[in-house]
Parts: sequence; structure tokens; C-alpha cells
Amino acid sequence: MRDVTPTRAGWLVGLLLLLVMPLPASAQPEDLSAWVDLPPESLRGWKVEASAERIRVAHERPPTPREQVREVLVLLTVAQSSLNWILEGMLPVLRDGRVRVELTLHKLGTGRQEQERMLALADSGQFDLVVGLGSDATRFLYNRFGNQPTPVVALCKAPELWLGFEEGASRQAKPGNMAFVSLSLSPDVQLHYLQELLGPLKVLTVVYDRRNQSTVEVEAEAMRRLAARDGFQLLELAVDGKRSAEAMLSEQVPRMAHAMRLIDPEGRHSLFWVTTSSAVYDELERIDGLSEGIPVLGSVREAVREGSASAVMSIGVPFKSAGQLGARYVLEVLGSRLPASRLPMGVISPPDLAINLRRARQLDVKLPFHFLEQASSIYDLDGRLVRQDGQPAVAPPP
Repeated sequence: MRDVTPTRAGWLVGLLLLLVMPLPASAQPEDLSAWVDLPPESLRGWKVEASAERIRVAHERPPTPREQVREVLVLLTVAQSSLNWILEGMLPVLRDGRVRVELTLHKLGTGRQEQERMLALADSGQFDLVVGLGSDATRFLYNRFGNQPTPVVALCKAPELWLGFEEGASRQAKPGNMAFVSLSLSPDVQLHYLQELLGPLKVLTVVYDRRNQSTVEVEAEAMRRLAARDGFQLLELAVDGKRSAEAMLSEQVPRMAHAMRLIDPEGRHSLFWVTTSSAVYDELERIDGLSEGIPVLGSVREAVREGSASAVMSIGVPFKSAGQLGARYVLEVLGSRLPASRLPMGVISPPDLAINLRRARQLDVKLPFHFLEQASSIYDLDGRLVRQDGQPAVAPPP
């Protein structure tokens, strides 16, 4: 078989990309109670009342006469697994915090009437603080609720990039009532780890949901910038929401893998990069199974799983840890009189690494030893979880 020149390979890649056609977007469940599904251990000490319109999370233990209950409104925009991981991190911290916090969860909605109703609720005086979970809720609160008396803690991807303020600049650059926790890691840091793992990259396919605006603006755009700067070939595989993901990935991942092999025949300097789009990482097993031996890595801790249907490694911010940090910000704002904007950008550091040694061995990926030292979660050569949150996950033999 004759060699394919980079120019020829690029032409073929372009042809393949033209075949990726958008499909109808997936609908969100109307019933809010279907959005939240938490493990029993995270709900210990809480009493939950759920309806189609709202979810109330209150302490099981009645307040003492000296305790003041601080009410928090939580605005949600998308039903996805990351929402549950964030809440799973938040609830134990809030349960054991020095301030008694109780939560009311509402959908922000996408229609003007729904959003105006939520804006009126946030401004009603019923709540001591508002939490925005996700980029759409953060953008809404930034644009419509900035500098209001009620403080806001917002958790979203790289807020300083797309909200138009720069951390460390004038405090007037962001609303005085808002504190932010980032759900993403610097792409430059991620690329540093990728290059240390695989050497100089030849081709990277970034997999994302085109309907997830923050993923497009933050993660996909960052990879375009890095590819132009560092000279590796970037391919893009964009699904069109959860409903289209299965069919589109089943068709396009093998095509992308073939195109990547044209550029890097041995596949040693190539990878599929799974973004924080839930429509994508929920299909991790499908992507990995169709990748034709090209490693799958990602920025979501939950992409690394038990067994062989797993990413080799994740480099990013675990949503559960971000939820814990967000809860500490809530307690800090409610427990002090300082403006929320005085809190620095909440960033998880150093990067969280999760590694599946079984998958690395199967794909002959050589892991630097210090990656293993740094990793908070490790699955062994049999695909079993042996380290979780930096602690041994299995009992030692007798």
C-alpha cells in the first residue's frame, strides 16, 4: 500500500468531516425529579421532597432554637450526569457545615416566561443565596442578576473566558455579588500531560456536543488554538445532543480512527479526546470500542472506569470535587459579610488524574511513574479499582 502524504491525508480528513451531519436535538425531561439521581450515602442526613417543579433538600434533624436556617436557591439548566456528581459532592459538605443550609432546586428553563419567573423567585427575598449549576445558569445570572443584593455562587466551565472578565483584574470586571468555581482545567495544562504521555502529538480528535455551548466555546476552541500553535492535526467529531450521539458515534468514530491512521499509521502519537459534554462521555464505552486501538483520554474523571471499557486516563476536574469546593464557597459567603466577589476563582489544583492500568497495557501506553504517584484514582491490571480519592480502595489481604 502506498504512503499517503500529509496533504492527501488532510484532504481525506476533510471529506470525512463533511459526512458528519447534524441530527435533531434531544429533549430534556419535563419532570425535575427525573433530573436528580443521587446515591444513598450522599443523602444521609437529608430529607428530600421532589415534584415535577422543584426539589426540596432539608436537614432531617430539626433546627435548634439558636440555629438560623439559610435558604439557597439552586438553578439547573440541563439534565445530565455531571449535575448529579456535583450535587453528590456538595451535599455532605453542606450537611456538616457550620451554617445550616437547606436547598430548593428549580429548572431555569429556556423560555422567556420561565426565566422571568426564576428571576423573580431569586429576587423575592425568600433566599439567602443563589447557586447556578452549569454554564447556561451562570450566564443567565451574570447577565440578569449581577450586582443584586443576593449573593451568587456559580459553577461552570472556565467562566473567565466566556463571561468577559479576567480574574485578578479590576473587581468591577465581575459582579460584586458573584463567586465562581471552574469546572474545567486549563487546556494548556492538559496538553502538557498528553505530550508527556504520548510524545509530540500528530493527530487528536476532539469529541464534543455542538449543542453544549460552553464546551464549544471553551474546550473545542482551545484545542483549535493549541493545534494551530503546536502543529498537530486536529479532527473534530461533534454530536448533536444525546439523542443523536449513539448513531453518530457508531458511524463516525471508525471513520475518524481510519483517518487518524492515515496520518499516524502506528497510532502512537494519536488520541481521541473526550470533552465534558455528557452526551459524549456517557457514550465512552462506544467510543473506546470503536477507536481501533487508538487511546481514548478525556477531561472527565468518570471516563475512567472499571474493566476494559474505559479511557486510559483522565486529566481534569472531577465534578464531585468541584461540588465540594462549591459547597465550601456557599458556606463561606453565608458565614461571612464579605462580598462574594472577594472570593478568588475556585480552581481544583493540581489536576486530577485517573488511570486504568489494564487499558494502558492493552494499548501499550507507557505511563510516567509520577503520573501514578499523582493519580487520585487507579484501576489495576485487572481493571479493578485499587485507589480512590487518593486512598486504597480494597482491603489488604489478611
